[in-house]
Amino acid sequence: MGLEQYIAPNFRLSLNGNSEHNLIVNSINFIDYEKDNVDILVLNLSINSYIPAFKDRIELFLGRNNYYFMGAFYVSSIKEDYRQSFTIEATSINYNKGIKTLKSRSFSNMTLIDILRSIARENNLKTKIDFRLSNSIEYIEQVNESDSALCHRLANSLFCDFSIKNDTLIFLDKDREFDRHTYSLNADDCIRLSLEYFDFTKYGSIELAYTGSEGETRIIKVGDGEPVFKTSATANDDTHALQIATSKLKTLNSKSIKGDLEAIGEVMFAGGYLELNMNNKMHKFLITQINHNIDSKSWNMKIYFE
Repeated sequence: MGLEQYIAPNFRLSLNGNSEHNLIVNSINFIDYEKDNVDILVLNLSINSYIPAFKDRIELFLGRNNYYFMGAFYVSSIKEDYRQSFTIEATSINYNKGIKTLKSRSFSNMTLIDILRSIARENNLKTKIDFRLSNSIEYIEQVNESDSALCHRLANSLFCDFSIKNDTLIFLDKDREFDRHTYSLNADDCIRLSLEYFDFTKYGSIELAYTGSEGETRIIKVGDGEPVFKTSATANDDTHALQIATSKLKTLNSKSIKGDLEAIGEVMFAGGYLELNMNNKMHKFLITQINHNIDSKSWNMKIYFE
């Protein structure tokens, strides 16, 4: 497993931007998701510790020889185990900003990227946006729907991934690598490794039907092999339909294995790629979730991948 198992983990917290505080930490659990779910930081504090207030901002730095910024979180839950300890739960979204507030409005004659930037500005978020149809001009209705729900809806219709991490609204194409980091592990070094294999049909092509601007049915085909997967979707034009069909075909043909493993902790983030060496053969997976568990003596992680 290398030298990592012999080097005690180092962690550092800042509270509302201040590294000088009286938080006495027994253990840390950091759950990092690729998309859809809110990242969670759970601190188990000594009964003698200072207790942060709701909506306080906590930053986590973690490493062994060096400190790495892992994320920013906002206190959302405080629990007391009487005379024993306190448990603080913090999330990567500051719900006080109104991202979950229901709204009714419309966005007219705006590009999709400008709509997302407008939502980010309203919630004091930075942006990381990169997807093929970002400059498409749309009319979007938001009826009794939160900004977070609207972004999820747009992401699903555009075959994109949406998340909020470190005060940043992230909106990216599903099937493009961008700056995804690649991590490497040897299966023999894992504490535990579990794999699930799927018997699935490998499709040679896909036919996607959608309704055109004049009410006609249009069919877009990607690939030329057999068998053909037939589906329908809502699309703006042939270019949009082609993107949906391409992403769908890739998704259909990619999920033959999923699994999870436990290993000695190191700096890794969900959304990156995992190169797993099994029986001297390299397999590449997408990391969908990582649970980091840390105390003063040990740091282990559980990785979910597909």
